[in-house]
Amino acid sequence: LHAHYVLQLLCETRRVLKEMPNITHLSTSYSKEITVCGDLHGNLDDLLLIFYKNGLPSEQNRYVFNGDFVDRGKNSMEILIILFAFLLIYPNDLHLNRGNHEDYVMNLRYGFTKEVSKKYKV
Repeated sequence: LHAHYVLQLLCETRRVLKEMPNITHLSTSYSKEITVCGDLHGNLDDLLLIFYKNGLPSEQNRYVFNGDFVDRGKNSMEILIILFAFLLIYPNDLHLNRGNHEDYVMNLRYGFTKEVSKKYKV
């Protein structure tokens, strides 16, 4: 995805996240299931397999991603783009919790910063 569109996505996601509360209470009384996922670590195949087996996020198919979206794998940017896009479409049905790998120092140490610099030249 072109850097211009990625920047637009990031700015809009930031705006939406700033409006959301720090703590989100979820209940299965409104839907029969909530899929809870964690530790994608830049592995796009894992995210695509999750969506293949459980369906795409929607009002009827809610998701919680418990952090560690980035680092280690080679497709952290693609994972963020996909998750942020679904967050903007379904802000009440897809929830993103920050993990320890969504930290500046961890990004430097485990590769996300290098991935971003390589894919989107500074």
